[in-house]
Amino acid sequence: MNNLQKLLSLAQTAASNAYCPYSHFSVGAAIESTDGKFYSGCNVENISFPVGTCAEAGAIAAMIANGSTKIQNILIYAPSQKLITPCGACRQRIAEFSTPETIIYLAGIDGISKSYGINELLPSSFSEF
Repeated sequence: MNNLQKLLSLAQTAASNAYCPYSHFSVGAAIESTDGKFYSGCNVENISFPVGTCAEAGAIAAMIANGSTKIQNILIYAPSQKLITPCGACRQRIAEFSTPETIIYLAGIDGISKSYGINELLPSSFSEF
């Protein structure tokens, strides 16, 4: 299994564990850090909508909690034909822990279909590069 397949598998598993009783829309994210480790997260909704957590935020939190600090690749998956992109807040979260080489992959039920560099997804971000 190559690294992209591993990211897809991790994101799919995370999405299957999402807590989404309100939207019924599960999302999973998986990160390969620059030190070669893998992390995942899923969306976790709350009846008070602003305090829910996006899948990307969960994956980033897992990465930081386990000692990695930079994203090499991140894959966002939703079991949908339409690809979803990170929300604005998550774009900035991803940028915070990215390098200029970070790639963001988008996947749906048809597999990995699109990729972006961080500067394409969030031009003119608050970042150190």
